[in-house]
Amino acid sequence: MEIAILGAGSVGSYYGAVLKNKGFDVTLICRGEHYYQISTNGLFIKSNWGNYNVEIDSTDNIDNLGPFDLIFYTPKLYSNEETLPILSKISDDNTLIITIQNGVNSHNEIAKFVDKKNIIPAATFIEAEIESPGVILQQGSSAVVEFGELDNSKSNRLLDIHKKFDSKFLSFKISENILSTLWEKMIIVGAFGTIMTSFRMSFRELIDSFYGEKILRETMKEILCIGIAEGIELGSVNIDQIVTGLKEEADEMTSSMFNDLKNKKPLEIDRILGHVVSLAKEHNIYLPHSSVLVSSLENFKRG
Repeated sequence: MEIAILGAGSVGSYYGAVLKNKGFDVTLICRGEHYYQISTNGLFIKSNWGNYNVEIDSTDNIDNLGPFDLIFYTPKLYSNEETLPILSKISDDNTLIITIQNGVNSHNEIAKFVDKKNIIPAATFIEAEIESPGVILQQGSSAVVEFGELDNSKSNRLLDIHKKFDSKFLSFKISENILSTLWEKMIIVGAFGTIMTSFRMSFRELIDSFYGEKILRETMKEILCIGIAEGIELGSVNIDQIVTGLKEEADEMTSSMFNDLKNKKPLEIDRILGHVVSLAKEHNIYLPHSSVLVSSLENFKRG
């Protein structure tokens, strides 16, 4: 099986390293200094399960690539306009595409470029960052890909992916309802990532601040409200339980959006919490906390 990681940043590079170590043929599609260091010195992983260096194919040129059997689509949402057209160039009608991005609408954006039947939506739960070009830091005991079919069937292709890829270093979990899974992640990431970025605080500083936890909870409730308005099954969501879990990992929680702000990169805000605010307008629902948070980052979203 030939696998490509398209948009191999922190998360995608970590996936590639794990799958390469399992014996799969993996190509990282990345660019800049990250690509140069990987192609020159290999990819170095610092993880909860140990540190190691892996020799892995990488490229910043797609001209002679593909078609691949499987593509993990992992770029930042703000890169979609540039990156999505690449999909049709490195895939064919038999290529499966697992989309792992923040937000709840990535699979619909991808469907404008490839056949929807080849798309498998997924959410990832992992703390990873590029510590330096060619070096990935993964923290915490959780590295999960939760994936599923849009019709919620346990298809043979899902079972095959789970059987081949699942490991303690990267757990593959078949979702009972992938749209619910995507919204459940949105409740988490859309709230804490945006608040950390708006407040310029670490999660520990946020949760220890006077109003931090209250604002976190209220923003989560607003996202939950819009998910329900969209007809998503979210009856099992327990915000108290979510916040408790986040607080237990407070010192290890990171935000890719906050990192992007600090590095003067564009922000994914329009397609994460901004998308929720846009949906709220369609439902004529006012979200006081979410609207203020999104507005606070308006002047920074282009970097």
